[in-house]
Amino acid sequence: MRIVQVVNGLPPEYLGGTETYAAALAQELARQGHAVSVFARRENVRQPEYAVETTSVENVEIVRVNNTLRQSTSFADSYQNDAIAARFGAVLDRFQPDIVHFQHLVYLSTTCVREAVRRRIPVVMTLHDYWLICQRGRFLKPDLSVCPGQTDTGCAQCFHHVLDTKMSVLYRWLKPLLGRQSRLREQARRWYGQRAGSQSVSLAAQQQIQARMAHIRALCASVSLFLAPSRFLREQFVAFGVPPEKILFHECGLQTGTIQPAQKALIPQKNGGKRPLTFGYIGVVDPVKGVHLLVEAFQTLPQAELHIYGGEAAYAPYPDEKRFRSQLASSPHIRCMGRYEQHELGRILAEVDVVVVPSIWYENAPLVIREAFLAHTPVITADFGGMREWVRDGVNGLLFQPRDIDDLRQKMNRFLTEPDLVDRLSHAFPAVRSISADAALLAQHYRRLLP
Repeated sequence: MRIVQVVNGLPPEYLGGTETYAAALAQELARQGHAVSVFARRENVRQPEYAVETTSVENVEIVRVNNTLRQSTSFADSYQNDAIAARFGAVLDRFQPDIVHFQHLVYLSTTCVREAVRRRIPVVMTLHDYWLICQRGRFLKPDLSVCPGQTDTGCAQCFHHVLDTKMSVLYRWLKPLLGRQSRLREQARRWYGQRAGSQSVSLAAQQQIQARMAHIRALCASVSLFLAPSRFLREQFVAFGVPPEKILFHECGLQTGTIQPAQKALIPQKNGGKRPLTFGYIGVVDPVKGVHLLVEAFQTLPQAELHIYGGEAAYAPYPDEKRFRSQLASSPHIRCMGRYEQHELGRILAEVDVVVVPSIWYENAPLVIREAFLAHTPVITADFGGMREWVRDGVNGLLFQPRDIDDLRQKMNRFLTEPDLVDRLSHAFPAVRSISADAALLAQHYRRLLP
């Protein structure tokens, strides 16, 4: 088959779960004999906007379109961009695919789906988060509180800065002055987060949200098949109106060969004792991932270490940036290990005894949980969203109440007060689908959609 995959970015520039998975899947589909092209976004201010660059990696064609958002002037521009869609249409005309599989459209364009449908190409879409029904993607408000669900008024409050005429003018004027990383920018974002929920929204702002949601419903109607990596996420989209028979639960495959079960025996230290128990955070270092909660919970734990693996991101400001940075710097038992490459995961997982996934949003299906399972490493995670579907409390890990620092500390402390707990929770991991099995199953789904 001839297959086009579409994703918001690719490694090494983008190392999130969606981007890593899309890259691995494209390579595996090519290894299984399919012709594969990947259409992805890149962000390079030195290139013309919407410039297209085509390369090839391991028999996979990579087409990158440059989008720095510098020509985005309206709320609608943030989700539909006909210039990008036109370039995608040109790829379809040249490559002539049998199927198009969308992994994510953020920073691309929802109208790319229309380009495929116009050419009568079946469309598959994997739902890696809630971006279609929540412009912020995570059902988190600007102050990082959990959103109870999509409403026109609620969405208009979240995006008041781009929907309200006066505010949008001020926002566009201030944005380049504040820069990408600055203390003033973080203060402005924090101030906005505190005020966004109390903003009164105009009818015009609500109408823009209504227009987006109507557009998304039309898009959903034109997709041939949705794939949801968690049952929780599937339920949210069924509630939104996607017919149940049109959306399947589908576990994303992993590169299972790069991660092996690791021995977790404590090793003697020079002082005659044993090495401390090591907790590990692995992923993007970002407030929505709850890293600040983990650092706070770890402060009073004796005889343990916390290793934080991953690069920094800035989806939102930390609730208390100064305190978080101070705790990172002052604790002799916290080690920030920095950015890592995918091929290093096996080594990293061998270095930690327990993986902690403390996200504050309804995570869909974090790859790191199942990567930990491959290494026979127990996981502590928040008891909500798709995370709790993978971790069985007291069987292969522990669940804590979301955002509850005391409960997280208590669960971590159990591994210190119960020396055999790591071993007890290291024998009942579910089978993890490999990327090769995933690609083969997807090929079956693709074939069923062909005319």
